Amino acid sequence: MAYLMHIGFDNTSRLCRDVYYFEYKGIRFKLIQNNIRKYCDVLLTIIPGRNNQEAQNIAYITAAEFLSALSWENNSLVKVHHEGGMGIPENFHLKKARCSIYSWPQVPFVGRDVGYDICRIPQIENDNQKNALILFREASSSNNKYLSFLFFWQILEIANSDPIGWINKVYRKNRNKIRVTNNEIQRLPLNGNTIGYYFYDDCRNAIAHIFKRDTGKKKLKLDTLEDNSRISHSDLVIKEFARFYITNNLGLQKSMLLLKRYDRRFPVYVTEKEANIFSGTIAYKRLSPFDSIKKRWH
Repeated sequence: MAYLMHIGFDNTSRLCRDVYYFEYKGIRFKLIQNNIRKYCDVLLTIIPGRNNQEAQNIAYITAAEFLSALSWENNSLVKVHHEGGMGIPENFHLKKARCSIYSWPQVPFVGRDVGYDICRIPQIENDNQKNALILFREASSSNNKYLSFLFFWQILEIANSDPIGWINKVYRKNRNKIRVTNNEIQRLPLNGNTIGYYFYDDCRNAIAHIFKRDTGKKKLKLDTLEDNSRISHSDLVIKEFARFYITNNLGLQKSMLLLKRYDRRFPVYVTEKEANIFSGTIAYKRLSPFDSIKKRWH
């Protein structure tokens, strides 16, 4: 028997359609968008062999990479979780598959931001970009601002031996390219320190070493309004430094397009360069804004 694998995910940027078929990095998926107020969404894929753990692991990693890219492209909160699966006949086709495992959403309901699609995602070219998008996805969707801040900080340490110096340099030379206002930066309690050192010592170290801080160092008090507000605001600001780092230092600037090719049964993601070579059209063109809103608010 084959195995119909269910990979659950939450996605706050709701898509125009409820069902998509696509191939990403050699694996075919069926995306089913469920009622966000009841169940998480799901990616279905067929694994040859019911107990093929290696193939399941590859499928999960590939699906999570795709969802990291989708989260980045649509600026959405996305959580990924393995839901299990079920045995199916060897000749079962993915287009007949239905969601048979339902689980609760893990991202709090924040309303219905509608009208998005999966036609374009960033092209992940190396492990640094991949790992950065994983951290960015998890940090953005976390409801724990202390963990979120640590993940954003970890992004700045990817292929970078001096994140403090990098932050200070960007703050001096590219402040207008960081997507935060001067007022938001001025709200940070720097107390005479550079912004890089503040992020490192008063936030990163204070969170990572709550009970092991030297005398005179900023100690974190979790259940105080002051520190709760301070870390929440610092998390908002460092997120934009992390976004800038991924785009400019890690070079995440290319895209992949979901192309409906005449030589493939499933739409497949190709690079922009490949899109100029292969004949085909963009799959799943957007519905009209009216149809999109009507579908999501039924």
